[in-house]
Amino acid sequence: MSRLGPDETRGTGPAALLAPERGVVPFMGRGRELVELRSWVRSRDPVALRLLCGPGGVGKTRLVLELGRRLRRTGWTVVHVPPAAEMAALSAVAEERRVLLVVDDAASRPDLPAMLDAIGATSPRGRLRVLCTARTGGQWWRRERWTSRLWAGRTPSVTQMALEPALERRLDVAFDPALGLEIERSEDHRALLEVAATRFARALGRPVPQLRFEPAPDQQPCALDLQAAALVAVLDGGGVVDPAGALDALLDHERAGWTATAERAGLGVSGAEAALAVVTLLGDTTDEGIQAALLRAGVEAAEGTAAAAVDWVRAHLPVVPRLAELLVSRVLAASEETTAACTRGLDPAQAFAVLAFATEMGPDRPTGERDVSGKLIEAAVSALPAERPADLPWLIRVTRRLPRSPGPLAAPVLDRLTHRVAELARATGGDAERAEALTDLGIVLIAEGETDAAVGLLQEAVGLWRGLGWGDENRYRPALCTALNNLGTGYWAVGRHGDALAVQEEVVALCRRCPAGDALWADAEHARALQNAGVSYTELGRVGDIEVAQRASLDLYRRLAEGDPVQYEPLVAAVLGNFEALTESGRPEEALPANAEAVAIRRRLAAARPEHLGELAWSLGQLGTTLEALGRYEEAGVVLVEALELQRELAKENERGTRPALAGALSALGALYSTTGRADESLRLEREALEIRRELAREHPDRYLHYLAHSLSNLGVTLARRGRYDEAVLLEEEAVAVRRGLASGNARSLKYLAQSLSNLGVRYADLGRFEEALEPTQEAVDMLRRLVREQPEKYRTGLAESLANLGATLLDLDRASDALPPMLEAVAMRRRFVLENPDKHRPDLALALSNLASALSAAGDNVAALGHAREAVDMRRRLAADLPERFRPELERSRAVLARIDAAIRNPPAR
Repeated sequence: MSRLGPDETRGTGPAALLAPERGVVPFMGRGRELVELRSWVRSRDPVALRLLCGPGGVGKTRLVLELGRRLRRTGWTVVHVPPAAEMAALSAVAEERRVLLVVDDAASRPDLPAMLDAIGATSPRGRLRVLCTARTGGQWWRRERWTSRLWAGRTPSVTQMALEPALERRLDVAFDPALGLEIERSEDHRALLEVAATRFARALGRPVPQLRFEPAPDQQPCALDLQAAALVAVLDGGGVVDPAGALDALLDHERAGWTATAERAGLGVSGAEAALAVVTLLGDTTDEGIQAALLRAGVEAAEGTAAAAVDWVRAHLPVVPRLAELLVSRVLAASEETTAACTRGLDPAQAFAVLAFATEMGPDRPTGERDVSGKLIEAAVSALPAERPADLPWLIRVTRRLPRSPGPLAAPVLDRLTHRVAELARATGGDAERAEALTDLGIVLIAEGETDAAVGLLQEAVGLWRGLGWGDENRYRPALCTALNNLGTGYWAVGRHGDALAVQEEVVALCRRCPAGDALWADAEHARALQNAGVSYTELGRVGDIEVAQRASLDLYRRLAEGDPVQYEPLVAAVLGNFEALTESGRPEEALPANAEAVAIRRRLAAARPEHLGELAWSLGQLGTTLEALGRYEEAGVVLVEALELQRELAKENERGTRPALAGALSALGALYSTTGRADESLRLEREALEIRRELAREHPDRYLHYLAHSLSNLGVTLARRGRYDEAVLLEEEAVAVRRGLASGNARSLKYLAQSLSNLGVRYADLGRFEEALEPTQEAVDMLRRLVREQPEKYRTGLAESLANLGATLLDLDRASDALPPMLEAVAMRRRFVLENPDKHRPDLALALSNLASALSAAGDNVAALGHAREAVDMRRRLAADLPERFRPELERSRAVLARIDAAIRNPPAR
């Protein structure tokens, strides 16, 4: 909804006291941010822009109002630019020497680019500052860099800052002279509640209530929630203060207050609520607009009360955006009919208004039973025209303002819109519009599985941007970087990892050449290129480069998140998740802190926004895998169970879309249960994962065959642990066949092929087919020796396992002397691993020792065998004490080996 001007007020209920323009509660707790903004305003730059980001209700508007009040006292002209009046506001201050233009809710301003163009076409007489506020920046904000003429021939200062919910520990106000109230500086939230309650009570003529407030340690309420909680306490006469539910409670109070006045205006309470929601959504507060909204809401004013009904609606519109969003969410979530009525037959202006409202509420969408914002986006997008050349700029602006995931409907809606934009751009657009549309369409086609077609479009888009860059390199460099990053994604999708890395490294080089004033625009693409390069390095086996790229990307994203946490905190978590490569490289202890931080970030994000639950489940899976690699099985189980429970809940809403993630969670927990001796539970989970992955591999073999082989091999191992060797060997043979095919085109798959070959040898040995076991086991050892020479940290544990299996196979073939060298090598390697991570590697060392004892005994050296056999028994006794179901059978086998060797020593064969 549109913001009020600094001198404009409306609203008749108690909630109107929350309007920042009224200033009922004194400005407090933002001293540091105010100092930073005043320093920015007073800089020497002739033109400077700043984007102030923060969630709804955090206090952005109140801060800029206070900034304007203080600047006016020092001779500055401060203008709060109304919607659709951007050009008029700029013209009105053309002769002023020190000007601050405040553009609230900038993401919803379709005329903002024209205003920036006009600023670029003039030479300010003094200093001009443009302060934009938005809940988040992102593509719409970055796009201003190359679409506006503001940057032609100059590099104006552009900065960004975020307003966090937390107030400062030392407040700006220590004493309220109007009330004689001392403020406790050490408790900022409690102080704000007390001040707000006192001010609201005075405004309403009520007694100051007694407040009971126990802040939750894991919550950080914003200023609006605290003030709303204080207002509800005044209305209720005191009690427990709950900032989390304050707006809901306040809206209930407002609704109760409508009853009598709505009836007098010829409206019922439910009809009045529906009318308010529709007018709020469409944003037209003219008499004609309200009358049309009443018709959409199905509300008929009583005879002779039409004018009174219009006046009533206008007077009772919510004055605070988040309260307005809560009202719309409540009304539309409760009525499919009202949702359909208020989104039917929209003209382009109305469609854009609905989109603006829905996308604004995206980061702070009220929770409800239905995805209201997604429904609104779907209806509004379908109403947008896409036939004439003049429609194209509007459509592109819409795609830039639409987040990809405000709810489950948004991604497919945006994908359909992207196809429409590309068709129109190809037919009527200029080079820049075609390049932008093709870049977007390429990414959509990748998601739709049309990877080859996507690469062609992305290559064409890069070519167009390169051509534009010949004329103005600085202007189009950010757009070229975006297109190159997307092309890298396309190359990666078709397995061209070397080509992907080449364009990612080109982006890094381009971003490093950007002038300092372009850091805000360049850093996002720089961070993305480094993040993707880390993935490419993984695919190409360049382990030494992975961590360097990911840490550089993480540093950039952390800095970006300081200015726009809504946009960049999820990306910080994503990069932290990429440190899983350290676990794959045999360094799980280094991956653990990054995994844990990713879970903490995504847990916090998911608590406020349900669409982050899938990413939380993914991060939990990565953390569980790392804990398992460290041998911390109990902790890993807790984490992986939570991940699977989340994936099952998500699958209820979107079964097909969540299949890959659900299969991954099933597989991870199944593998852990298999390792820890819970084979029956493991079989159930792994069979379910295998069924899903067979289906996925049939649909998209290039993408899912690797995961199918993983499930085949895991289930084979678990079946073997249950003694079902015939079934196990068939699964491992299938896994080997799949992995041979994958390894022929991707060297990274050699590790998994070697693992399956080694497992296959064990499966043949389980069936007594020892001659057949030797060939795949020896092939696995040879393959892993080559890999270890290139990347020892990554492949050494696999080599140790394959050596142990080779020794066991040779022993089964009665070739004890041949078995000893690989067995001794395996034991030596595993002793080193135990020193690094005892919990993880002690079971493998115990097995290797027991097998070595058997081989030495078979070779006639029972004295040497005895020490190894005793060590294996001691080790497995301790293991069985912790996990009896998993290790008791192995302990009994080691005892049998020890007894046999002891008997051989006591009763040597006659010579």
